[in-house]
Amino acid sequence: MLRVVSEITGIDDLESDPSLYAGGLSKMVKGDFLNPHIDNSHDGSRRRYRRLNLLFYVSPSFSLENGGCFELWNRDVTEPVTLASKCNRLIVMQTGDQTYHSVSEIKSESPRCCVSNYFFSKSSPKTHDYYHVTSFTGRPDQLFQRWYGSLDNYLRNSVAKVTGVSRGKGQARHNSR
Repeated sequence: MLRVVSEITGIDDLESDPSLYAGGLSKMVKGDFLNPHIDNSHDGSRRRYRRLNLLFYVSPSFSLENGGCFELWNRDVTEPVTLASKCNRLIVMQTGDQTYHSVSEIKSESPRCCVSNYFFSKSSPKTHDYYHVTSFTGRPDQLFQRWYGSLDNYLRNSVAKVTGVSRGKGQARHNSR
């Protein structure tokens, strides 16, 4: 799988993550949603860059009308591309400081289930080293959430850069390596 994903994406030094840091199974139920955000840039130890997120949907009979859709936003988070969370659909998403994505509100009585897995690399996808925390913003009509998200993201990024401590860093699952 790693070789195939590496060939498809052209990222030569991809590494899998046996600890499933921030990955695994997710279940969302009616009324749940996830606002636009970018994922944090590294693994739990900050030794590798988070490069890809693979999302595999496993909810039977899910369609656009059920909600729970994957939304990939443009840079200024004003227009999404929407993909239904159809069963057996695999989305391979590059993660970065401009890949805002979200989940639309679940409208179905049935849960939306997804298996997610991240792939990492030791090399930076940019020409320089960088770090950022998971950063949320609001949808275009959510002006307060957009303002609050900017402030919250700035403060959490600043604290993480100065102290080396960020939310969730100690919550990584550990394998027996």
